[in-house]
Amino acid sequence: MEKVCTFSIIIPVYNVEKYIKKCLQSLKDQTFEDFEALIVNDESKDGSLSIINEFANSDNRFKVINKKNEGPGIARNAALKDIKGKYVLFVDPDDYINPETLQLLKEQFDKTNAQVIQFDYRKVYENSIKAELSTLKNVNDNSFYNYNSFKNKDLSNYRLMVWDKAYKSDFIRDNKIEFAPNYHAEDHIFSLKTLFLADKIFYINKYFYNYLTRMNSSSNKKSSNNFCIFDNIKLIQEFLDENKFSYKFNKEFSLYKTTVLKWHYNAISDEDKQSYLNKCQEVLSKKDYQGLYKKIKNRDRTFIEQIFSVKNKTDNTIKTKIVTIFGFEFILKKGVKIGT
Repeated sequence: MEKVCTFSIIIPVYNVEKYIKKCLQSLKDQTFEDFEALIVNDESKDGSLSIINEFANSDNRFKVINKKNEGPGIARNAALKDIKGKYVLFVDPDDYINPETLQLLKEQFDKTNAQVIQFDYRKVYENSIKAELSTLKNVNDNSFYNYNSFKNKDLSNYRLMVWDKAYKSDFIRDNKIEFAPNYHAEDHIFSLKTLFLADKIFYINKYFYNYLTRMNSSSNKKSSNNFCIFDNIKLIQEFLDENKFSYKFNKEFSLYKTTVLKWHYNAISDEDKQSYLNKCQEVLSKKDYQGLYKKIKNRDRTFIEQIFSVKNKTDNTIKTKIVTIFGFEFILKKGVKIGT
């Protein structure tokens, strides 16, 4: 008979030799000891594998899964197929959890029989004593909620990361919930599926998780990989359509799209930005795209330029003058073709 445990903890690892030891040690230090840690080595090129092998060789609760580099989404999906725990958590390799996390989560699962338990996290900064506590808005402490709590609100308010929640494994398996096969925002489809499919989500206004903000992390690098947000949006749209949520939550989904597209625009290299904006027009209504474009351009301008600026632009040989006054754009077309 296959051995089971209370918690399965999934950690995707790629080139994090500086941080992974602290992460894994925080698991080893748990006051509740009945867990397995599935560490997915996503073809690391640094010393990460050596460190995780040390933990696995000295403690049989730590198990290493080696695979080719395909990103954190596919890495987590690979581990999900092998979980033995009644509940599952996700921890990023540069973060760490408090020693009493598993103990308190076990008590809450026993008490509430929730399918998902959401908790708070603390944002810590590399090379700094600065820390910020993040709590969930729109939901009361120690209470159940579901997708109706986010009616008329941006769905991204749900906090679409997966590491600030613990999940009942049967709920994840029964609903075939997986991550998008992408390098960025791969957890959005996973999180939104749990929001819309779970009957009992319980929120604890207590932080268990420590999220490290570092300048050289993949989420802070400009890369064409951020174009994967359009694939993620398509996956979410298909899910909402299939489960008849699209009509009821069209407004909320539109707010989500403009929020994430604005965020990813800032992670796109300058030479790819126009191509990115063209794709934004394909997935947004005309009104939503105009709102997104205005926010993006205001952010790109300096403070002085937002108050007043005049810029010349030539498009298809037509000269125009763009006047910005207190953030509002006025386009003056000269109507004169160059060379005529």
